[in-house]
Amino acid sequence: METPSDPNPSATGSVQTVARALSVLGCFRGGDELGVSEVARLQGLAVSTTHRLLTALVDAGFLDKDAESSRYRLGGALAEYGQIAYRQHRIYLAEPHLEQLATTTGASASIATRYGNDAVLLGTSRWREADGHQLQGVRLPLHASALGKALLAWSQVTDDELGRLPYETGTARSVPGPLELGKELALTRERGYAFNDEELAAGYRTIGVPIVGDDGLARFALGLRGPTELMIAERVPFFVELARVTAREIAAVMQ
Repeated sequence: METPSDPNPSATGSVQTVARALSVLGCFRGGDELGVSEVARLQGLAVSTTHRLLTALVDAGFLDKDAESSRYRLGGALAEYGQIAYRQHRIYLAEPHLEQLATTTGASASIATRYGNDAVLLGTSRWREADGHQLQGVRLPLHASALGKALLAWSQVTDDELGRLPYETGTARSVPGPLELGKELALTRERGYAFNDEELAAGYRTIGVPIVGDDGLARFALGLRGPTELMIAERVPFFVELARVTAREIAAVMQ
């Protein structure tokens, strides 16, 4: 029996091209400038195919090409989309509260939401004394970040979802698998906050608390991050209470 052919192969090809282009765009998530060969190697694509995809992304404004080095970086169109998402999520309402929390504690304060296997930062305080130039990324693995664990602990996450997380990311201090993460999430719910003890970067700890809606689930989470010498055990209860108060204030203005 013959397998039915695709009734619209050109449409299938177009979808594959779009998926490849988006995957190529993801190579620039770290903020680096990359050349054609580097992107081709990362994606496992031919250089000619990669060049066509990069050119299409430049034409759309999603990437810029440096005329002298012929290297690519994120383009201005993404800033426009970022501003739209920023307003749609109403992050500007949370920013004054993040700044106040950061100024009071000397740590950096952030708000994040879940996207796939990551916690994605939507807003971060400008108070950077605690971080210096060691800024955290925009996407943080759920299992190895306090923000991610807070989002998971106050959600309807399934065992299958926990099993699919990329546990190879993080540091040697990160939870190694779904069984350990399940226990960590139970502890997180019991004490009312998540904790990251150098699980993403050596020398840094983060407290994570949920920003819950009327249904008791966390669409957002609030993180408070600082160096280990700031985030000592004696200060954690005080920082947690400040973070909880701030999370309630943010929940109220973002409803």
